[in-house]
Parts: sequence; C-alpha cells; structure tokens
Amino acid sequence: MKPETPPKAPALSTPEEYTALGVPEAWIDPLQKLGYTTIEKLKEVEKPGKLANDLNGYKKKNKLDLPGLSPEVVGEWIKS
Repeated sequence: MKPETPPKAPALSTPEEYTALGVPEAWIDPLQKLGYTTIEKLKEVEKPGKLANDLNGYKKKNKLDLPGLSPEVVGEWIKS
C-alpha cells in the first residue's frame, strides 16, 4: 500500500504579476484573501462589477484605509 501524498499547496501568483496588470499593491492581499490567488483565477472573472463590489465590501468589513474601486478599474485589470 502506497503512503498518501499530501496535497500540493496551491500556487500563488507573485505581487509583480498583479502589479503588471495594474492592480495596486494595497489590493493584492485582499484579492488573494477573496480567493483570487492566481492571475488565471482573476482572468476568469466574468463580472468586474461583482468583483469590485466584493473588494469594496472586504475593505469596509476589515476597515481598510484603501480607495474605493469602480467596476471600470477592475475591468481594466481583467482585460490586461
């Protein structure tokens, strides 16, 4: 019987990959905490408005001192 191999940790995209898309550094951690741990997952977003809403909600809930995001700004990250 083979010993079980532990599941691999999911790969994370680097902060540089996010900033190359135009994502401000301050928003990288909230994005990753919401499950967008890779650029591929970020690119799969179909509704930038929902992601902007989720990020703004995260900002409010965690009392982060970050500027608000519009769907247009988030849409630019996804299109890049």
